[in-house]
Amino acid sequence: MKDLSWLPATPVAHRGYHGPGVPENSCAAFRAAVRNGYTIELDVHATKDEVLVVFHDDTLVRMTGYNKTLEDCTFAEIRTLTLGATSEKIPALADVLDFVNGRVGLLIEIKPHPRIGRLEELLCHLLDRYYGKFAVASFDPRVLAWFCRNRPSFIRGQISGGLHGKGLSAPRRFFLKNLVVALISRPDFIAYEYRNLNAWVRFVARIFRLPLLVWTIRDPGTARQCGDAGHAIIFEGFHAAKT
Repeated sequence: MKDLSWLPATPVAHRGYHGPGVPENSCAAFRAAVRNGYTIELDVHATKDEVLVVFHDDTLVRMTGYNKTLEDCTFAEIRTLTLGATSEKIPALADVLDFVNGRVGLLIEIKPHPRIGRLEELLCHLLDRYYGKFAVASFDPRVLAWFCRNRPSFIRGQISGGLHGKGLSAPRRFFLKNLVVALISRPDFIAYEYRNLNAWVRFVARIFRLPLLVWTIRDPGTARQCGDAGHAIIFEGFHAAKT
């Protein structure tokens, strides 16, 4: 029986507890999250030489000014870059796991990628030796289905929402938005975009007894509303109260 009690119990810091001078998905953001006792949400990509790194975008330009796709760079290449106007660098996931070391939970989002299986194998190589609390999550149900087959003990989360601007076909957007893909991904919890949360999503979560996290909450008032409704939050931009 999987223990999911830790996941809705603590606010989840979106890309770490970042803010002015503390870039998203940086070691500084993760230190701040641990210091405040928040679960950490982070994003994973693989470099050209198959090092898993923590970074959100497909391209490096927004956070580093380097106009290149992350998957086309080696780890040595991206380690020459800094995040924004700081000295923070793109961290390797292995280093983040060593730092967190079970002190807070981890919600690891696997970004969409074309070669499903290889990145997941690399991730398992790290997580099989990690003894802290963690969950894996993705928009792509095929990623979660891979974990269902190969690491059924891992806690899996289906991410979804309005999916505007994602370049999806109408049928695929319908299936994702309305969680029909849960038949494939068989998630243990749902992480849904707050502004598109509706009665159907709540019904699906309730009928299948799946914890529901909502993202991304950016103010204390909305956080209180979510708490009153029984929803756990993924947040950024303010200090979230812990229950």
